[in-house]
Amino acid sequence: MTDTRHLACRCGAMAWHVAPSAGGTHAVCYCSDCQTYARHLGRAGDFLDPHGGTEVFQTLPYNLVIDRGAEHLAMLRLGPKGLFRWYAGCCNTPIANTLPKPALPFVGLVLPPGARDFGPITARANTGPTQGKVRPHGVLATIFSLFARGIGARLSGRAASPFFTRTGEPIVAPRILTREERNAARP
Repeated sequence: MTDTRHLACRCGAMAWHVAPSAGGTHAVCYCSDCQTYARHLGRAGDFLDPHGGTEVFQTLPYNLVIDRGAEHLAMLRLGPKGLFRWYAGCCNTPIANTLPKPALPFVGLVLPPGARDFGPITARANTGPTQGKVRPHGVLATIFSLFARGIGARLSGRAASPFFTRTGEPIVAPRILTREERNAARP
């Protein structure tokens, strides 16, 4: 199998990849938070589909390798709670979403629309903002596989993450958006 799961930021300073054998779920999320994330970074046109969906590949963090430019890694939160949203600070390219604590190993790798090398899209979630233009499917299976993979990784000791230290701290401090910044980027 040819390894075609290589991604890079817009300016090329950062690059990362997922092993071709890495299991995961290729999904599209239509929630307003994913849209706000892309819009705040100024990358909505590059990462949101016509209905506002963000393609993600949900896998285990140890499957993700940062090949170059780790010094450009940045992270934001839309508020004091919620997901950690990692991006290339050099050019505001979204990279991934993680839970704030690595207790349940999980990474939602943000993909450009139409990313074929991560398998077919098997789930569409949080479709409310599409006003019926997109129907949800595969959500329960996605949640089940996320927990099953995460628990399996914890039990097998494969919980390492490029985003957290061994003690569970994020490798960069989060930038928490102000309410004004968040509201300005809301769809």
